[in-house]
Amino acid sequence: MMTPSASAFSDADWMRAVLAHVPGTSTLVTGTGAGPFRLFAARRALLPLAHVQSMTTALTPCPLPSVSRRPAVAEAEQFLDQLGVPLVLRSVPLDHPVTQALLKASPRVHVLKSWQRAALDLSGDFDSWMMENFDHKRRKELKRLKARLSEQGTLVLDDLSRDGDLAEHIKAFLEVEASGWKGRRGTAILNSRTAAQGLAAGLAAMHAQGKVRFWTLRLDGKPLASLFALVDGGEATLGKIGYDQDYAKFSPGVLLVLEATRLMFAEPGLRLADSNAIPDHPMIDRIWRDRITCMDVVIAGPGVSSAAFAAIAKFHGTKDAARAAIKQVYLRLTGRRAS
Repeated sequence: MMTPSASAFSDADWMRAVLAHVPGTSTLVTGTGAGPFRLFAARRALLPLAHVQSMTTALTPCPLPSVSRRPAVAEAEQFLDQLGVPLVLRSVPLDHPVTQALLKASPRVHVLKSWQRAALDLSGDFDSWMMENFDHKRRKELKRLKARLSEQGTLVLDDLSRDGDLAEHIKAFLEVEASGWKGRRGTAILNSRTAAQGLAAGLAAMHAQGKVRFWTLRLDGKPLASLFALVDGGEATLGKIGYDQDYAKFSPGVLLVLEATRLMFAEPGLRLADSNAIPDHPMIDRIWRDRITCMDVVIAGPGVSSAAFAAIAKFHGTKDAARAAIKQVYLRLTGRRAS
């Protein structure tokens, strides 16, 4: 298991830039008395009782509280005490120092769900990783896919430089992500003008600090696949990936992930890459074999009564179970995979 210590998607600069453009996503920022903690992408709910719930979206996939430094348990206790109500956190890495401080500070903890997501240990080198990660048959197949795609035209990997054109990469990403079923179903970022603006604003804020990596695979200048990552503290966290489904038989998304993997191995100082993916992701789980333990959890400070905490934990547990059952029925009826 991998142990993350940074989380660029909960960075205060990312959160402020993104949420300024996304209506309907409340922003809760605690006062200055909460030490290093600032809570973004969260909303106050009143049912069944007052509590705070993190908002997990395409642009806020890991809404851990932002911290200005590594928090002490006493500071986490102060933060929870200031909230004064149960806090529901979604998709947080279990072993992250912020998560651990909050868990140690909370006298009441209820895990709603836990799972493993794909990650990559960046020690070593890319060639050795390829040899150990894939058998001969799979390596030969990946090489064949790239060769077949290269036969269709001039295949180029566009890697964003520090002073490179971020806007062109964002345009390519939005275009390919919306080119397939996500665009038709209305769930692509480009389907929402404000979400697209939020993404651009967040990436611009992080790019100014040198924390954005962007890779776009182009065929005769046309984008086939695009992927970005945010980098902080020696860790890279992947954002969304988009690919042109007209070229699906060549697996451009897989080829792009491998190219990005190669470049991350070559970047000095990077030690870990977090896929930021859903559980059992059909692509990345078969490429990156390391794992990070994640969870949805309800926590609370000592000022919250056991009865109030139990009510919130039961409410979200029941709601999550119902949502999961409905999703499974939908997927069976439509023949689609979870995404």
